[in-house]
Amino acid sequence: MKFFITGERNVGKSYLVERIKPVVKYRGFETRFDNDLENLYMNFYEGDSLLIGTRERGRLRIVEEGFLFATKLLGSLDIPNDNLLIMDEIGFLEEDSPEFQQAVVSSLRRAKHCLCVLRKGNFSFIDHLKRSMGIGSIELTEANREDVFGRVVREIEKERANLPSPGGDEGI
Repeated sequence: MKFFITGERNVGKSYLVERIKPVVKYRGFETRFDNDLENLYMNFYEGDSLLIGTRERGRLRIVEEGFLFATKLLGSLDIPNDNLLIMDEIGFLEEDSPEFQQAVVSSLRRAKHCLCVLRKGNFSFIDHLKRSMGIGSIELTEANREDVFGRVVREIEKERANLPSPGGDEGI
């Protein structure tokens, strides 16, 4: 089960992820701006928070040190089969970090399940990712976001039903 979500800004992509997290075990990261919208951080759910972008004269620029550390973290991330790999989101800064791009591809190949938010637009890395891995994405809209949420939850429940139970109803 692999879901790739895209959509216009503020349509609810990250909100969808937040709604899914309580019903799964997960690993991965989210990207969030600080309150002033000047600095962009990659927050790994396992605890590390890295500065990956900062505004210079109004334009967001990559912080290479942050991406290099993120590359190491993502590249070594243990992703058990009963965990959902969440990457919220892959965007345009990744264009300037081939090492991080490789870590994204590697983690997607290692993960049995993923929910990956892809920034909408024309970005060479995202286009390459879609072509090379045969990825199709779901465009989230205000009109379909409840349907998409329901679809993801149904897939999670279907996967959970197919996992051997260790005596409880644990699972993805």
